[in-house]
Amino acid sequence: MRRRLANQIRDIFDRYHLMGFFDPIISVIGNAIHTFQKTEIPQIMTLWTIKSIAAWKILQREQVLFNDQRYSEKLYLDAYRWMVKQMERRIGPRPENTSLPLWAWYQRHDSKKRKPDLRFSAYLPKGQRGVRIEFEQSDKGVLLSDFVLWHHVLNYIYLPRTIAEGEAFDAEFYAEVSKHNLSFSEVKHLPVRTYHQRIEKSWERIFDLDWFDEEITHPFAEKSIQATFWQLHFDQIRDVQFFTAR
Repeated sequence: MRRRLANQIRDIFDRYHLMGFFDPIISVIGNAIHTFQKTEIPQIMTLWTIKSIAAWKILQREQVLFNDQRYSEKLYLDAYRWMVKQMERRIGPRPENTSLPLWAWYQRHDSKKRKPDLRFSAYLPKGQRGVRIEFEQSDKGVLLSDFVLWHHVLNYIYLPRTIAEGEAFDAEFYAEVSKHNLSFSEVKHLPVRTYHQRIEKSWERIFDLDWFDEEITHPFAEKSIQATFWQLHFDQIRDVQFFTAR
């Protein structure tokens, strides 16, 4: 079910275009768990971010761009703040006046189609002018994560290592939820803190880009990989492509 959900998410985002080579160390076909040698990520990454013309003008004027929480989707602020904590732990503290990270693509579709294709829709509202910015960033200042699995964080869903583990957790968790007469939309209010800690800890698997389970996630070469970072400086830009959103 979880793999079908991942595929459905990916199919939807590919349809609307929204907003390979590994040496196996372990291959357990019965449970479809695969672990690979750590993928080499270049020290200087090429990334792409989609911005509005207004944001582009700010970047030109100020020579630096950072995220402003006032313009972020309120529904997902808890997920964004969780990502902030992970970034501070893994790549260092936020610069002054930076509340939330910026987002970019390391590979939009897979390792062969890394650059966002502007012929597709939903990067911005239809008809809006925007810009695709190609830039370089040191690996020390970027946190990469699996874009499809990121939806577990956005939707407050436990991310299991295996389907069996996920089913066991779900049975235990929702039994506890029912004890407190909470609906699915209210599970964040469950007073038993240990479940929240387990859920949040499970999300850290989105950073393991070498993790592959046939029922849950794709191998590295087939992943959509997002990049989060604190600031974009004008002198990091290597190419700019203006477009009208479809």
